[in-house]
Amino acid sequence: MVPPDKHYEDNPIDALRLQRVRQIKDFEVLWGTPGKSTGQSTCSAGTKRCSTPMANTKEKLVIGGLRRLLNGTARMSRRQAGKIGYYLLTKPRRFPEDPSNEQFLSEADQSTVHFNGTNIHCYHWPGKGPSVFLLHGWESYTGRWYELFGPLAKAGYDIYAIDAPAHGRSGGKRFNVFVYCQAIDQYLEELGFVPDYWIGHSGGGMAAIYYASQADFAHEPKHIISMAVPGELENFVDKFCEIVGANDRVKYGIDYQFQRKLDRSFADINFKEFVKGLKVPGLIIHDEEDDVAPIAGARCMHENWENSRLATTRGCGHSLTGPLVPAIVTEYIRSTQTASVELEK
Repeated sequence: MVPPDKHYEDNPIDALRLQRVRQIKDFEVLWGTPGKSTGQSTCSAGTKRCSTPMANTKEKLVIGGLRRLLNGTARMSRRQAGKIGYYLLTKPRRFPEDPSNEQFLSEADQSTVHFNGTNIHCYHWPGKGPSVFLLHGWESYTGRWYELFGPLAKAGYDIYAIDAPAHGRSGGKRFNVFVYCQAIDQYLEELGFVPDYWIGHSGGGMAAIYYASQADFAHEPKHIISMAVPGELENFVDKFCEIVGANDRVKYGIDYQFQRKLDRSFADINFKEFVKGLKVPGLIIHDEEDDVAPIAGARCMHENWENSRLATTRGCGHSLTGPLVPAIVTEYIRSTQTASVELEK
């Protein structure tokens, strides 16, 4: 059963501490970020927030502050430290939209869907070909699809997308994969049909897989294209703890909060297991050097997902940027469309 959208407690971080942490706006949690590489300074793949000396210094300062806050709190109370960690992991930061993505976004028919007291921002680029549903990841937005959009539009596909709750132009302040699935369900109800191909990056792929694996949801895609999805949610939590230097007491506290808020532990949110029951065929795209979601998880998902294909890249990172990935996606759609036509003859 999908957990209800529970009310969250007020910010558990002392106001003065939170103000201190937020004084530095350049802190990077290194996954699911939108934008493009500018070629200036040293940039992470797929981002426009570059690693200048000043940014590096600020990042080190804020990471050090978070480490002292989390580990110091954990000495007194693992659960209290877990509240802080859970707060940070479920409250995505919003970054300014990349102006270079504005053109393709402005070409879409845009609308909103009412969801849990707020609005979900929706996009549609009409086409006569197969329908495609784009689902972005954590701390990202629909603009992250700028590289994939061109090839899809050129092929004439009927393209749909949403900004997840608490992301992009959608409302809300809190996010988890279960709330994302509920928003998807509400959107599909109002849309009145189910797009053929669901393409999800990272958290968006997690939502697509979870949605299709649960009998509680009434809709089902014909294909899922999973991009940079972790084998299990614990991969993301481990990465967060690694970045900020949080110890095992903090991780225990975060897991406790997940169980209390969502009725699930880290171990329960396991995409290597969720894919076992999928009847939907799919494509898994994963980079060999993904430092957020290890490639081993993708290989295990491929083994457990009966009707799946695995395409690996090298050097595209967790963001899976560059021209290779759009080529892989469009070729998969083309090949499955051809196979479908042959079966119908």
